[in-house]
Amino acid sequence: METLKQFDELTEPDQRNFYFCLVKGKEVARRMTLKDVHEQVSSITLHQNVPEDIKSHFAQAQNLAVYSWFHYQLNVTAQLMAFVSVEYALKKKTGTKCSFKSLIERAIAEGWIADEGFAMTELRDNQEESYVSVLSDVMPKLRNDLAHGTGMLHNNALSSLQICADFINQLFPRCEQAGGVSR
Repeated sequence: METLKQFDELTEPDQRNFYFCLVKGKEVARRMTLKDVHEQVSSITLHQNVPEDIKSHFAQAQNLAVYSWFHYQLNVTAQLMAFVSVEYALKKKTGTKCSFKSLIERAIAEGWIADEGFAMTELRDNQEESYVSVLSDVMPKLRNDLAHGTGMLHNNALSSLQICADFINQLFPRCEQAGGVSR
């Protein structure tokens, strides 16, 4: 059960983070540190053509992911905020307030997002269904589960941040890549 941390424990790492290690090849290198988490989150960026208000919104998700070092549950909150940042970016891009699923489907139909624009597509075993089609089903469901209350507890914030950054970056392509998919 989650409880309010005592004041003198606020800057202590959440012990659940110590279950995860950095890996080199097939061997465990060492236990992760706050610096490792910060470096990983820092490597997930939105490029210069993404509007500032969307970058600011996404930075909230990044900060939550870093602060999950101190309160593990913030991983889930970071994932929710990352999904909400994608929805915000889609609403800004389209100028509409449709459902999240409809907005993703429009982004696919308009060619704003494609499998090639996501780093995670390289890790997929099943290539039968397009990655963006899977996202159009999964992202809204996950976002809704997280927004409406769930007992879900995980450390998927970093992978979700990367997926969401790839998504947003495709919506606002770099000038030199405006005709194609960019990451």
